[in-house]
Amino acid sequence: MSSSVKYLRIKDIEIPVDIKSYKTSKSIKIYFKGNTLNITKPTRLSFAMLMKILKKDEDNLYSKYKQILDSEISTIKQWKTGEKIYYKGEEYTIIREYTKKFQISIKIDQEQKQFNILVPENIQQDVLKINIDKAIKKLFKNNTEVLIKAKLPYWSKVTGFDYNKVTVRDAITRFGRCMPSKKNVYFSSRLIMLPEDKVDAIIVHELCHMKYKNHNKQFYDLAEKYIPNYKEIDKWLNKNGKNIMF
Repeated sequence: MSSSVKYLRIKDIEIPVDIKSYKTSKSIKIYFKGNTLNITKPTRLSFAMLMKILKKDEDNLYSKYKQILDSEISTIKQWKTGEKIYYKGEEYTIIREYTKKFQISIKIDQEQKQFNILVPENIQQDVLKINIDKAIKKLFKNNTEVLIKAKLPYWSKVTGFDYNKVTVRDAITRFGRCMPSKKNVYFSSRLIMLPEDKVDAIIVHELCHMKYKNHNKQFYDLAEKYIPNYKEIDKWLNKNGKNIMF
């Protein structure tokens, strides 16, 4: 396998492109991961031919990339009073206050639906943002681990699919991942931001991969066996995935 990162210029923008060539690939796969256009292709397909293929679809690629950029801009948090963030499927208001102590503390007020962030006085905004980002991510990781620990054993028992290793890590492009060969499951630490029924569906999704690696009809039929409105939830996740960005 070979890999190279290039830039594709379409109209007024340059799109970062990560191209991977595999000897075993039989077809081309083109998809966005974050703000990077990912392409996997057979080694025999030349770069010039690939560019011709992308040229035919440039209007669609341009439109998708602009949507991604707009989404990123609208979701970037400065952690200032009045900004919004999702927690357990509900919208919370950020309240930022200052302290003479040189540390950042975060308190979630579920009754008032507020994220109260206490920050040191006279700290530069760029430094402040980086450190609040870290604190929020750590908080979400810890809370998601508690949530998964409570839910995963239940759904494992219901579906009959066992698992070995469970890992929660900060991820924004995928809610979860499964390695059937090792029976390992991975979940985004941002799951704590979603409604509980969506978390249940994500857990069931990954467990169903223990039997079906691909998203074929049998896979979806199996997921619907345990989550009857699975397809509806799947559409909701695709539409509202940007809610976990910050």
